[in-house]
Amino acid sequence: GAAAGAPQEQTQRLDMQSSAVQQTLSVVSGASAFGSSTNVDVLMQRANAVAQPDTNLLDKVHFVFNNLSNTNLESKEKDLLGTLGEQHIPWLIQYIVIKRAAQEQNYLTLYLQFVDRLDKKLSQFVKGIVLCTIDNIKILLADDKVTSSSSMRSLLKNLGSWLGMLTIQKNKPILQRDLDLKALIIDAYEKGRLIAVVPFVAKILETCNNSRIFCPPNPWTMLVLSLLAELHPMEDLKLNIKFEVEVLCKSLNRDLKDLRPSSALKNRSTVKEGNPDWSSRVANSGLDTIKPLPSIQDNRLMDVAARMAAQQTALTQSA
Repeated sequence: GAAAGAPQEQTQRLDMQSSAVQQTLSVVSGASAFGSSTNVDVLMQRANAVAQPDTNLLDKVHFVFNNLSNTNLESKEKDLLGTLGEQHIPWLIQYIVIKRAAQEQNYLTLYLQFVDRLDKKLSQFVKGIVLCTIDNIKILLADDKVTSSSSMRSLLKNLGSWLGMLTIQKNKPILQRDLDLKALIIDAYEKGRLIAVVPFVAKILETCNNSRIFCPPNPWTMLVLSLLAELHPMEDLKLNIKFEVEVLCKSLNRDLKDLRPSSALKNRSTVKEGNPDWSSRVANSGLDTIKPLPSIQDNRLMDVAARMAAQQTALTQSA
């Protein structure tokens, strides 16, 4: 390190652009730190092997994204395209989807504008982003931890919003062969994964509001809504899952009671015992099952309290 001499000092001065500083900024701004072991690592590990930029280029890319705003999209686009070669575009697609869109919900609109600009310069860039997004959604949906990890579900929801913005919001369909939302909900009902799938689907459907084609009463949208309407009144369904459906209907200006429920789940079965989608009957059976605490505990507590009071009195008197 010391042998580098003057250049070393120069890089010290470029402190603001170093990945360590950017990492800290990233944490402060609510994003997950690069390199910390999180559910994002699951996505990075499963990502296709692509040519990685060196540390210097990596720092520049971090810097571009950490300083991106509505007012500098053009200059940041030039910075980014001047930094990365064509061989790094597959890596850039993964970076935007996994390191940015999946984690930084508040900046999705900004990233969408940036991606649309890059698409004019880079062949089929948005198409690559959409495919990478769907791949990562599938990785999260297939992971058993998704029902127990709220941070993993948060990544999934963010990618749901992102996918909706890239497709539905632009009046482009999500192809059934890529992601079949109806089949996804039915499968989740049977396998105890509604806790992850319903919020994810809701995030996609929320973007129908901004689409002249997919806003209700579009048949595709109504099909998914009618399935959620079948699910919603089911007894013992967890309240947070019901709530997701209610919030979605509100955001689409649809009254839940006016939706015609489907009958897709009628002949399907699910085991409710120990299933994160359903409230346990035992847990809800009321307070009458709780036995009173033995009174001896109370007596002990009273003794301790009396002793403490006596000590306090003695202290104040001696003072």
